Amino acid sequence: MRRPSERPAEVVDLEEMPVIPDPASGSSGTGGMCGGLLGGRYRLDRELGRGGMGTVYLACDQEVQGEIFAVKVLNAEIRNYPESLAMLREEVRTTRALRHPNIPGVYSLNSDRSDIYMLMEYLEGKPLDDLLDVEFGRGMPFLRAWPLIQDVCGALAYAHDHSVIHSDIKPSNIFVTTAGRAKLLDFGIARVARRRAGRFDPGSMGAVTVAYASCEMLSGEHQPDQRDDVYSLACVIYEMLSGRHPFRSRSAMEARDTGEGVAPIASLTRAQNSELASALAFDRAHRTASVEALLAGLDPTAIPASAPAAAPRNSRPWIAMGIVLMVGGATALGWYFWPGTKHGPGSPADIAGSSANEVAGQVRALVDRARSLEVDPDDPSLQRGKQRIAAAEASLSGGNQVKGKRLLTEAAAEITSAINSGKRVAHIGLSSGEMAQAMAMCRSNGGTRCAAADFSDEAPKRIALSPFELDPREVSNRDFTKFVAATQYVTSAERGDLYAANGDQLVPLPGKSWKTWSSSAPDGGNAADLPVRGVDFNSAKEYCRWRSARLPTETEWEYVARGSDHRMFAWGNEPRTNPHPKLGGPLPVNEQPATGRFGNRGLGDGLLEWVDAGTSGSDTQGDRVLRGSSWLDTNPLYQRLALRRLVGPTQALLDSGLRCARSADSWPKEMLGG
Repeated sequence: MRRPSERPAEVVDLEEMPVIPDPASGSSGTGGMCGGLLGGRYRLDRELGRGGMGTVYLACDQEVQGEIFAVKVLNAEIRNYPESLAMLREEVRTTRALRHPNIPGVYSLNSDRSDIYMLMEYLEGKPLDDLLDVEFGRGMPFLRAWPLIQDVCGALAYAHDHSVIHSDIKPSNIFVTTAGRAKLLDFGIARVARRRAGRFDPGSMGAVTVAYASCEMLSGEHQPDQRDDVYSLACVIYEMLSGRHPFRSRSAMEARDTGEGVAPIASLTRAQNSELASALAFDRAHRTASVEALLAGLDPTAIPASAPAAAPRNSRPWIAMGIVLMVGGATALGWYFWPGTKHGPGSPADIAGSSANEVAGQVRALVDRARSLEVDPDDPSLQRGKQRIAAAEASLSGGNQVKGKRLLTEAAAEITSAINSGKRVAHIGLSSGEMAQAMAMCRSNGGTRCAAADFSDEAPKRIALSPFELDPREVSNRDFTKFVAATQYVTSAERGDLYAANGDQLVPLPGKSWKTWSSSAPDGGNAADLPVRGVDFNSAKEYCRWRSARLPTETEWEYVARGSDHRMFAWGNEPRTNPHPKLGGPLPVNEQPATGRFGNRGLGDGLLEWVDAGTSGSDTQGDRVLRGSSWLDTNPLYQRLALRRLVGPTQALLDSGLRCARSADSWPKEMLGG
């Protein structure tokens, strides 16, 4: 969910608010029911979850088209204490100032009669506790957990740098998004409850989660400090890696009084276990001092400060071991995103003359690039590279530097091959959050078929794509005229099969065809440079065949059009606020903005484009589909890049055009991180 394009409702000055009556007393608030309208603006579509502090709903903004939020409606216990609400207002203001990729946006604290609610960024994914319960009952592999640990530590360190203590870190307050990133939730709420502990019981509201609270937090005798967050985070990390709480869910005080120790985790080294035990110290004075120190102590690639520059024979090869971990991460975590560089460190040409440790670092950079580009984890070259890295570790462990370097060099070549020519994982279709946004746009524009079932053909899919190229621009009138002159081809529109779309109806346009617009431009410009339009599916296929090319598959088209950020529209994630830049028709092919993943111009905005859903074995929903939007589309619902339109193979539309694709041995340079 993006930050709203308009400012949300004003933050309520809760210091001036009287004590608010309980909803059960006859207030007309939402009462926690879906379908209600908060502030006359935010419709509660469905419940997302419940916690000790309140209930979270998915909400659609009725004033800003397409905006969706998470709304936390606070429980009555906190609503009944105006002093605490005033402090909560200050905490929301503080949290709004924390701008970090792993801290969700908190936009405002609002009032609607009996309901106090927080307007927050909507996230798609699941809480860490659900992930552990359902998928990792015995603990996450370190390779899977490490990026999440880094995310949470980054968020917490940033907050501590801004003098903000979280005070309630636990698995349910860590959210793992569908993009594989961890977000730290609920800053400030628990601390407000703790500061008012003399007026009401924070434990009854879930303000302090006993199993994850330090002794100092539980005693209430000390001001919170960052070491309290370190203890809570260490409990969470221990549970992530082992599947169990470090003290069997007993409180820190109980564990301290019974002399309970921390059992080592088998997947960690002795140094890592020692660091985690230090972070779990019952006495704040003996506890790890900062989140940064905890993260550094757990880092699998860290080289001990006392280690010599060249490791002696039979010493542990820390660098190589780090690469093994990273390659495993590339296999298990292919859905993470990091930027790469085409000719960065690790290219085979950079390896000659380097030491084994230097080569190891270069190979690690290659692995990071493969992961950032979402190379298919099952790619044979990537798998062979992984095997050679494992063999290199064994050789370096035995002191055979020459063989280890040779194996690492071979691994670099294999991974480079996977980057250049391996399949890429494409995520297409709508996530549930994008689905909710599409349904909201449908309803706000007067649609009658706006349920999830009506968008079933946009269901999410994950497909491995082989290398291909997509034309940088649409086919122009000049291009298509050359084809017709060479083949004497007659399109179906010239035989009377041209239509204009009017809602769900096709209106015939007799006597018109692609030739109608190929000789003159609306503004007197060069019509030859305009994209050809009025072309049917069969004609589009024949044109591409004439060029020794083919139509793109649906997956290829969407993969390129939506880019690495999976945007909803060609221009971004928000509906267009201004009309199309040229209402008289599409722009010339070389003047259209570059929006595609390959630098393609006009992709998804200007003309509808033909794709062949039958070319790829993974695309099974018909074989004649138009994708994108045209200058005639004014309803944002029909401007979405996920939209697909089935049209007959001989039917041409006033605004249907094309571009061609080709299968390739390797990816275009724009796809290699350059």
